[in-house]
Amino acid sequence: MNAVLVTFAILAFVFFWRLFTNFNCVQRLFHCFGPLAVLFQWYTFLFISLGYLLVRTFYDIVLFEYIKYDFLSHSNLIEEKDFIPDLSEEEREALRISPWLRIFSLAAPIAGMLAAIVVVEHVSAVVMASMRRAKMAGARLYWKMSTQVNMILLVIAMPLVFILMAMRAEIRIWAVMTGSAWIPYHEVSPPTTTWKVVRTLEMSTYTSDLELGNFFQYITIFAFGRLCVFYLKDAPAEYRKALKLAGLQGVYLYVIFGAVRSIGNLAVAVLGASEEYSYLSATLRDKTLAQIGPVFSVATLLCVYNMFVLGKMSDIRAHLGSANLKFQATRFLVLISQIQLQVLMGLCVGSKLYQAAQKLPPKYSGIVESWHLSTYRAQLMHAALLNFEGLF
Repeated sequence: MNAVLVTFAILAFVFFWRLFTNFNCVQRLFHCFGPLAVLFQWYTFLFISLGYLLVRTFYDIVLFEYIKYDFLSHSNLIEEKDFIPDLSEEEREALRISPWLRIFSLAAPIAGMLAAIVVVEHVSAVVMASMRRAKMAGARLYWKMSTQVNMILLVIAMPLVFILMAMRAEIRIWAVMTGSAWIPYHEVSPPTTTWKVVRTLEMSTYTSDLELGNFFQYITIFAFGRLCVFYLKDAPAEYRKALKLAGLQGVYLYVIFGAVRSIGNLAVAVLGASEEYSYLSATLRDKTLAQIGPVFSVATLLCVYNMFVLGKMSDIRAHLGSANLKFQATRFLVLISQIQLQVLMGLCVGSKLYQAAQKLPPKYSGIVESWHLSTYRAQLMHAALLNFEGLF
């Protein structure tokens, strides 16, 4: 299953369905079915679809990684010398999953499922509370959420998309690090492809999975900015104008650069899967995206600061109520998801930081020599951490 394409199709459909169901005439038609009108709402489609994909992904992990491969203890195909042709000893070492990382990464999907349950419970509480308020006010279209509640639901949904795509990313990098990605080609003689191509395709899908989660995050943060402006609608016009034009510059800068970076990373992943366009992919990555990285890191910090300052305002806290905790978690995910992988990759063997640490006095360099974090292990750790971070 192409999870990236399916998830993107679901998000696109929900976006247009939300626009369609925003008309009162459509809602009146839905509410002819009484309580069943909730089944036709955009948020119902979104959470049922994402819930199905999440359960399906977790089922695949349980079936293969937990049961078939006995918690990855019987899937070290990379250790079989003739299983993958042309696999160097250096790469074999980089692909090995350490015992602690194996346990940590296998526990991550369980944490992700627990986080998903918390998100669904929170969404149900917000929807039911809004419905009860609408009924008490005498509204006939009580399953239609207000604009601000719609945006709150979008923000609450963000960790769910992150968890889903992090689980899918784990499956991809497990397939590379255990060598199971080569199983379909092992019995073919002569091989119809090479390990380099298979590895590149799997890692491209890993990147695409996480970038789709990031792209949804940018949409969510934009919704947060709109929500803040909406909650300050009773403020003087000049203050609201100042907020739109100056107070949310960190948020807007983050969204713009984030969207450009995600599109660029997706292009690199797609182009890199083809040998014909591998040079173009490398050029785009090294010449363009490498320049965006530092700016995007600054934009991330500025965005988190903007969100923190706005979240402390009494008007916004009063409107958000208990949902404010979820907005704080969103700020945390924004910061972690963008910086975490860069930090882990910076600690990898062969990185500039690692090479500098090797020059430390002997009593400290010994610690560095025992550090065996490869780029593959860093990427697996990043995907696993996102599941745990979604829970907290």
